[in-house]
Amino acid sequence: MLHDKHKQWIEARGIPADLAEKLGLETTRDGAGFWLSVPYVERGQVVNHKYRQTSEKKHRMDQGAPLCLWNHDVLLLPEVQEGKQPVVITEGEWDALAAMTAWNRYVLSVPNGTAAPKEDAITNPESAGYQYLWRSRDLLDMVGAFIIAADGDEAGRRLAADLVRWIGPERCRIVSYPGGCKDLNEVLIAHGPAGVRQAINDARPYPVKGLYTIDDFPAPPEIEPFNHGVPRLCEMLPVTPGTLTVGTGYAGQGKTSLLVKILANLLKDGVTIALGSFETQVNPILIRKLRAAMANTAEFGCPPDLAAKADQVMRDHLRILAQQAEDDDADMTLEDMLDLARTAILRDGAKVVVIDPWNELDHKRKSDESETDYTSRAIRMMKRFARRYDVALWIIAHPAKPQMVGAKLPIPGLYSISGSAHWANKPDYGFVVHRPKKNLPKDHPERNCIDVLVTKVRMGLPGEEARVTLNYDWRTSTYHEWVDEFADA
Repeated sequence: MLHDKHKQWIEARGIPADLAEKLGLETTRDGAGFWLSVPYVERGQVVNHKYRQTSEKKHRMDQGAPLCLWNHDVLLLPEVQEGKQPVVITEGEWDALAAMTAWNRYVLSVPNGTAAPKEDAITNPESAGYQYLWRSRDLLDMVGAFIIAADGDEAGRRLAADLVRWIGPERCRIVSYPGGCKDLNEVLIAHGPAGVRQAINDARPYPVKGLYTIDDFPAPPEIEPFNHGVPRLCEMLPVTPGTLTVGTGYAGQGKTSLLVKILANLLKDGVTIALGSFETQVNPILIRKLRAAMANTAEFGCPPDLAAKADQVMRDHLRILAQQAEDDDADMTLEDMLDLARTAILRDGAKVVVIDPWNELDHKRKSDESETDYTSRAIRMMKRFARRYDVALWIIAHPAKPQMVGAKLPIPGLYSISGSAHWANKPDYGFVVHRPKKNLPKDHPERNCIDVLVTKVRMGLPGEEARVTLNYDWRTSTYHEWVDEFADA
């Protein structure tokens, strides 16, 4: 039974109390007071409850109980299973009840909003974030169309984007709300049942492909890059999920040391990385360099306790994409690499994929395909991969052999990369590492300085096309922005 105060609270939200009671809502009591209890029923069995105190916004669910969709068993109705009836998905039970009040009973609610922004839970059946979708996948696959009515805030946009990604955009329409409202329950309170019906009926098809108007694109989730912590460079060149970054530089110019420091900082922050490193021996060289970079020590001076901590971080968050000695007769192609990276993303939660260097992959061109055409196709493939799995994909590619200008080594650019000008035109980010004064005496303060030039930042992405000089301190495996005291002398 519902307590009178709970009935009043529900009806103040525009929802009939008898509808709530019909769906099993009731008042319960424990040592913490009175709770409004919402049952979660799956295939005829109550598997969980959500409890809310209406006097203050406190929520809890049954400890250890599985997450499932609220009003799940609407998926068992013949008209839904035959694909004849669209189903609304909301972000909360009260929005679902608002839709049922004004529209019809073909409504579901997710149990817990969106997953954490940096957790790729939508593609991982083992993740707690969206397990309720995987539990009902067989039934959800039968639905002909979905109307997604997530909240109109940032978290709601992330949830809507995840649901569309999981369901498929061709089956989705997106609800927009009238001014001042962020969900269906607020629409019900402000505009009554007619406002809710109009919002649902006016839901727009999610764009799939072709030509669109500006109204066909819901606002995307806010871009949340990872901060790799290298001074100044982290502002110019962030590690941004869903993008392709291409870096270049001549051999021996400091690319590997810089990349190792960036990866070490990400690993320390708990970001899982899938790394294809073909020119640096994994054990002992790569492991030794990553240990030192995480511990901020010299490469050959990492204390055993700090090395052990770094090794545990690598076990937890680093996946190596490599061929063992017995596999040397089967060269790794780009398709092989991306397939392994996909496994690391879905199984291990990788959010950054690095291929270093591009030139070491086996590039199998089609019989009628030029190197330029192959490069264009490969870059498109990598950009689609990054967007589809929402990972930051970094490629290190060697430039063509330089033409010396006197005794100086000219600074390369993305156009210098062997293969095609597409390396400069198609990536989201591009950068160059160059050591202008490589052959200085060992005690010269600029001996370990490198210039990093960020030469490409696609419009709308965080970052800055700029140049920074970094000084590498081998004693601590760290970088500092270099300022020449005598530059103006």
